[in-house]
Amino acid sequence: MMRLVRQIAVLLMLAMVPVGTFAQRKGQDKRPPKPPVKVIENPKDNRPPPNRDRPKKDDRKKKPND
Repeated sequence: MMRLVRQIAVLLMLAMVPVGTFAQRKGQDKRPPKPPVKVIENPKDNRPPPNRDRPKKDDRKKKPND
């Protein structure tokens, strides 16, 4: 009995391989085509100016050297 169940299980697994390959047919792809990818590069001349709004570091907080 176990041998029969094992053989049926093997046959079912082997039957799933061709079903999976036929399900992936590429000729009947009904999705719309993707537009081409556009790569946008920023030229180096158009960089924003550096941020100068930071306050200067206060050196008075340092401990004096004894």
